[in-house]
Order: sequence, then structure tokens, then C-alpha cells
Amino acid sequence: MSINSNIELQGPIQKSSIADEIWGPSPDTDGGQARLETLSSFFVYYQKEKGFERAEDGDLIAAFRILKEYPEKRKSDLRIDSDGASAKSSDVLERQVLDLAVRCMYLTACSSPSSMTLGGGSIFRPKWRESESLERYFARVFPISRAPQQDLALFRIGKLSASYLRAFANVQIRWTDNLSDHLIVLRGEGWKSLYVFRHPGFLKVSLDVLSTDDEDMTHTPTEALKLGCLPPNLLKETLMTLDIVFPVIGDSASRAILEKEVQRERLDNYFLDRFYLDPRDHERPADALDPSDVRTLYDKYPYWADRLYELWREADDPTPTTRIERWTEARRNPRFAYWCTVISILIAISIGIIATGLAAVQVWISWCAWLDDPSVAQCAYKRGHGQA
Repeated sequence: MSINSNIELQGPIQKSSIADEIWGPSPDTDGGQARLETLSSFFVYYQKEKGFERAEDGDLIAAFRILKEYPEKRKSDLRIDSDGASAKSSDVLERQVLDLAVRCMYLTACSSPSSMTLGGGSIFRPKWRESESLERYFARVFPISRAPQQDLALFRIGKLSASYLRAFANVQIRWTDNLSDHLIVLRGEGWKSLYVFRHPGFLKVSLDVLSTDDEDMTHTPTEALKLGCLPPNLLKETLMTLDIVFPVIGDSASRAILEKEVQRERLDNYFLDRFYLDPRDHERPADALDPSDVRTLYDKYPYWADRLYELWREADDPTPTTRIERWTEARRNPRFAYWCTVISILIAISIGIIATGLAAVQVWISWCAWLDDPSVAQCAYKRGHGQA
């Protein structure tokens, strides 16, 4: 796929050129080599996604520049051109390249108009509308959750660790290239899966770019997008959720699961670094504490609170998936409990009646034995016994 971009490339595009186009030149003295190593997993995804669309690097670079320069413009107003001017080409191909650029640049699902596209998100498949700017698209895809007004239910964050989920809720970890699929729980016949974002190095590089631009990282969404990054709070919060599922400290079982997954799934090696501690800057004493109820969960994780809460509910009361679990669950409904109660009462009444009858017979036999007089009509059985 090509829209005849005017960008001239001398030989194959180098990874450093792609990184520089997205995040700007690296400030490191090693010429950006450390950044490229951190982004090794990102570039595997980049090549795969680009291959789905058979896109040219030049087209993507042109799209990257347009997205960074005009994040506040509606999609319908964007035109890809190497010089930044308005140049028309096939509208379908142009839109397809823009959608692909969103997926590659921000690792966020963005469905393309082509029905043949294999990319666009594995679970959540949002479409960037023509009437939306890039900023508004991301606000819709990554909404800030509102805390429930009255819900102060106790919340134990330890139930969200990979080891607890696997042992007590039968939830298996799956990996996703799309940040928009992060922390989604899927359930099926005999299985449950939690999808976790697999590119922490991408998050770290984005945060480094924002931190270099403004040490306090007070960027607005538009300012962050102009730097080729998602909003800083979203990036930091995502790293913190990775620490929830795979705690760096105090949960060796979850860390062991992560180490095996890194080897088996060829994940980003940055997972094994203690990077989770970096974004934990605290403004208040309460920021250093884990959420203790649902409301504080929403206060601390506004971007991911809905999915964290859904995951906690699954851990706290697991959805049955096996036949035995479903059979047991089916018998927990109120109708089944009602009829069990009725039958139990009837059985109890029947047993009570039988017990009462047996007690009466026992009293009668004891009374006759005490009288020891066969002439009494009620004790006629003794008369027959005496004659014998």
C-alpha cells in the first residue's frame, strides 16, 4: 500500500529513524542505542502491523508527522503530505494509513475502513470517526472513570495479582499489543483470560520524552500527542497496574509467573526491571497506600478503575466455567433455594410425625409394663402373652 509520499529514503528505514520521527532525537550520549533496546518489542509489533497493511515506511512517517502536528484537527481535515501541505490521494488509502499510524505510534486499536485489515485491535475495536480529532478519539477510547457515589465496599488489591487470580479464580494471563485491550477479562467455555499490555518499554520511553520536555509532566493531552506520546497520567497509571498484577515486592509467585511468561512469549525484557517504582511520585500521604475501598480505587486509577474493579469482582466471586462449577452455581439461585427449603421443611415434618408416633408407642408400651395388668383393654397384648 502506498499513497506516493514525497519523502525520499536512502535505503531501508532504520529503527532509529522511526523512533526519531515518533519521539524526537534521543538525548542519550549513545546515539539512542539504549532507547532502541528498550523498544525492541515495540519494533517487532511495528513490523507485524505494517505487514498486515503492506504499508510503506515513507507513508507512515508522513502520517506520524501529520498526527503530531494536528492532534486537535478533525480526521476529515487531515491530508497526508511529506511537506505538511494539503495533497490529495486515494481517500480510502489515506484513511487506512492514518489508522495504521495510530496503531503503530500509540499502540492503540484503531479499525481501518478496509474489510481486509487484520489489525485494528484484537478485542476492543474502536473506529476513529471522521468528525473526531485525534485528541477526542483518545478521550473516548481511554475515558476517565467516575467513582460510584455510594460504593464504599472494602477492596483488597492483593486479589488482583497473577498468582491469586490463577490459584483462586482460574484466570490465565494473555498478552496484547494494544493498550486499549489492557486489563480486559474474557470468559469462555472452561476458561477465563486477563489481557495485559505487553510493551512496558514503550511506556517508559514515552514517559522519558515527556519528562525531558517538562520534569513535572503536566502536559495536556494535546501537548502530549504533539510529542508523540499518550497523556502522562495514562502512561504512569498503566505502569502502576502492571505492578498490581505482577508486584515487584512481596509476591514471589507472581514474579515467577512473569519470568516464565517473558521467556515463553518472548516478552519485553524490560518487564524484568524494577521499572514499576519509577512513576510512583506521591503528592499526598494517601498516594503511597493501596486502595482500601472502591472509591479510593477510582480516585487512584481513574483510567483503569472500571476494569480493575471488574477484575476484582471476578477474583472475589469467580465466574463458574467448568461443569461442576456451573452445576453448583445454578443451584445458588433463589428459586432453587426456595424449593430446597420447602422440601427440607416437608421432610422435617414427616420425620417429626414419624418420631412422634414412635414416641407414643414407646409411652404406651412403658405404661402397660408399669401396670402389669393384662385385664386392661389397652394392654390386651399382655393377656395373650400370659396365656401362652
